[in-house]
Amino acid sequence: MILKYSEAVKYMRTIAILKECTKDEKAMILSACTSEDRVLFFDSEEAMLQSGHREDIEVIFGEPEVSAVNSLPALRWVQMSWAGANKYTSDPAYPAHVRLTSASGAFGGVISEHIIAGVLALYKNLRAYESQLKNGGWQLLSGDESLEGKRALVLGVGDIGSHTAKKLKAFGASTTGICRTERDRLPEGFDMCCTLSGLDEQLKTADLVISTLPGTPLTRRLLDRERIAKIQPNAIVVNVGRGFVIDTEALTQALQTGRLKGAVLDVTDPEPLPKEHPLRSMSNVILTPHVSGISWGENVCTRKKIIGIFADNIKKDAQNAPLSHLIDLTEGY
Repeated sequence: MILKYSEAVKYMRTIAILKECTKDEKAMILSACTSEDRVLFFDSEEAMLQSGHREDIEVIFGEPEVSAVNSLPALRWVQMSWAGANKYTSDPAYPAHVRLTSASGAFGGVISEHIIAGVLALYKNLRAYESQLKNGGWQLLSGDESLEGKRALVLGVGDIGSHTAKKLKAFGASTTGICRTERDRLPEGFDMCCTLSGLDEQLKTADLVISTLPGTPLTRRLLDRERIAKIQPNAIVVNVGRGFVIDTEALTQALQTGRLKGAVLDVTDPEPLPKEHPLRSMSNVILTPHVSGISWGENVCTRKKIIGIFADNIKKDAQNAPLSHLIDLTEGY
């Protein structure tokens, strides 16, 4: 635990950091605080709760358990290092008076890279070539495809959706976004957008169906069996948002029968999948364990963006200004 200032100071805010930070990351956080703040770096949630400061902590950077949130009498704001807020919005015990902000905006770059990598791996038969070479083969495989000229349907036009659309356009694909409400201005990276009312029609002509949607009651099973059946044959389905947006068994069947070309799945329902689930061993599925946007992993660029969001909000909080990326606990995002 590291204190920024002497215990004798009358502090403006007591801020608890629950993320393991490098020296440079700590410096970024401290530089955003005022000279009257007390900034505490904890190795664990337990250490925070056992400290002599639990009565004073107003702000937390990290993902405390809801029980911990409720045990801190002065707590008024939690800044997550995650983009998704399901852990809190799905728990009725989370106190409504404690503001919750996400790190949305930090993950668009890295997650869109994951999407492009997975789609190209399928289009370029990389898994098949790898398997062939390991078995002694050295032959051309049929079925090579290009992103150029493909029509991508992106569900969600926020940070992740927009980054994905921009990268797809760089490869020559056209991009259509699906958003919850009509927009006055076309989101960056998209050729066109429509609301959910147009989803069924758009699925019929999409070569790529990419879900970047958060987990909310509205998005649960949005791509159900009926909608999966409407997706253009030979399309690729991508999910990097929340697993329950897609009917897993209906998707599995569409892949097994060859109706769909493949899938890139970083999230699933359930998660993790059972060890014997067919999706784990299908050659036309790129399956990863919810790692496309690791919030506090080894990606230095992503970590820097997360701290930047927190630092910006720390400054806004000191000025009583509205915080960025504030979560609506009712809407779920």
